[in-house]
Amino acid sequence: MNLNKFRDDAQLRYAAKHIGESGLQMHGHVLTDHFRNGLLLAHNDQGSNTFTTEGMAYLLNVIFGTTSKVGIPIFYVGIFKNNVTPAVGDTAAAKLGAAGSYGECQDADYDSPITNKPGYTIASTATASCTNTASAASFTVNASITVYGAFLSTSMAKTATDGYLMAAKKFGTARAVIDADVLAVTYVISCTTS
Repeated sequence: MNLNKFRDDAQLRYAAKHIGESGLQMHGHVLTDHFRNGLLLAHNDQGSNTFTTEGMAYLLNVIFGTTSKVGIPIFYVGIFKNNVTPAVGDTAAAKLGAAGSYGECQDADYDSPITNKPGYTIASTATASCTNTASAASFTVNASITVYGAFLSTSMAKTATDGYLMAAKKFGTARAVIDADVLAVTYVISCTTS
């Protein structure tokens, strides 16, 4: 195959030279700390999560479009008890709330925080990464359940199916929790061009 016509194409040369600059990617990494009676039972590096198409579209519309950011915190952390694997096409309407297929944990599953999911509160960053490490989303459990994963959404209420499902992760190690256990979820989100 003769590649000379490709080498002589200025647009292709420019694209090849700058391909690393064009590949913006979002990565989410989830960690959990499981406490019982104030003692750390387990620290699990749960791995990378799935950013949904719905979530990525929302981010692009806020950053580059005319969609307004709705408040601080804009994102909330939830946990779920169904053994499901999140997918790119998942939406808040189909997956969250009391009847959603994730089995989002509700008032009967955890009693703190009351009514609403904890906010995803990050420290200001000057890098390509943000985290809620200083303010991990903590859930004080009210029942013996297995927590299979966590997610970020834009809706505060546990029962909400509106808003946007930003990202979700099925834990590599599910957590069997009992009454009064505390499960702390840390999300690290990074942008990269490689």
